[in-house]
Amino acid sequence: MPIRLRHVLQASAITLGAMTTESAFWPAPHADHPIHATVSIPGSKSASNRALVLAALADGPSTITGLLDARDTRLMMAALESLGASIEVLGSSPVGNIDVRVTPAASLTGGCLIDVGLAGTVMRFLPPLAALASGEVVFDGDPHARVRPMSTTIEALRQLGVEIDDESRGTLPFTVKSAGGVAGHEVRIDASASSQFVSALLLTGARFSNGLVITHVGPPVPSQPHIDMTIAMLAEHGVIVDVSSPNTWIIEPGMIRAVDRAIEPDLSNAAPFLAAAMVTRGSVTIPGWPTSTTQPGDELLDQLATSNA
Repeated sequence: MPIRLRHVLQASAITLGAMTTESAFWPAPHADHPIHATVSIPGSKSASNRALVLAALADGPSTITGLLDARDTRLMMAALESLGASIEVLGSSPVGNIDVRVTPAASLTGGCLIDVGLAGTVMRFLPPLAALASGEVVFDGDPHARVRPMSTTIEALRQLGVEIDDESRGTLPFTVKSAGGVAGHEVRIDASASSQFVSALLLTGARFSNGLVITHVGPPVPSQPHIDMTIAMLAEHGVIVDVSSPNTWIIEPGMIRAVDRAIEPDLSNAAPFLAAAMVTRGSVTIPGWPTSTTQPGDELLDQLATSNA
């Protein structure tokens, strides 16, 4: 549904201190009148790449509409196609979204190089999926990607019996060597560096022969809403995650049902537009704001309402 924000706070002015050169001043945007606009927000990157992984692991073809068209999602699509999935772009929108048709492979195949770029979701979500492929899958990315921590994913897959050659770095590049399946059992990980380590295993766990039990040991996992997003999207595909025990996620083995999906707009990206309505005493309408969501950006509504209390 569209969300519309009206606010009656006076715009405030900030005087910048003296700077060394005139060119150092930033021409702050201003409005001479209340802003009234409808702003369409691109799709959520977090939801887009989760949707692509689940579609590629599903039991049949599916259509994803409103998928964010960005480097991270294009890298994810290219990687999934390298592993055998077929992805057809059906159309695009001026907002920066595309609609795609994803047809899973009958069986995933290796023998490929996956370029993760700088995308955390690609470098962390796909190694467990690559463990289901037959043959070697090499992961590498941009120079800065090579310093991002990957040891949690690597060690988790080793606990599951997957052979990985990383030359003891715990970072990119590394090679996943698989015989086409993972038995699955309990893994114990420290996911305090990123919730993506948990989501990566959750997305693929139902496809392991014996399912998966993930136990987190260590400081609290950050970004719990992103884990909640993963669990909610899995449920829509018929995969139920048992979260009855703290820091433990249990996934029974089974099929991932194919579903057609519309990607929510990235609610965090709505912040500057909603703020513009607030400070200019105007109104901004955001089409497609979900009635229920796990996105942290949904809290903007409460925060902005509180600021006017």
